Amino acid sequence: MHAHRMHVTIPEDRRVMVELPDDVPTGLVELIVLIPGEREEPRMMASPEALARWDEVTAEITDWRPFRELTLEERRARLRRLRGIGKGLLPSSEDFQREKAEEADLEERKFAR
Repeated sequence: MHAHRMHVTIPEDRRVMVELPDDVPTGLVELIVLIPGEREEPRMMASPEALARWDEVTAEITDWRPFRELTLEERRARLRRLRGIGKGLLPSSEDFQREKAEEADLEERKFAR
């Protein structure tokens, strides 16, 4: 038995589309959903401007076919339209690195006592 792990955010309508890599064989599988006992709070809220950009672009999309089903020209057009809209939706790698350094510092202080 082989396992394939992916992290998914469950939306309000609780519908999730699962797209597996090409190397996953077809046929019967068992799908298991693991729900963590304690929900993590988001580390950083997205800026209102970033959320507005995202809402604007998603409202314009009329063709919701998976990326793999698009022609090369359609893929390029979608990528051009989406370029840069995610800026500010998630913490930067510098923010993540700073947070991890602070956590490591706290752990070191705990064990130094």
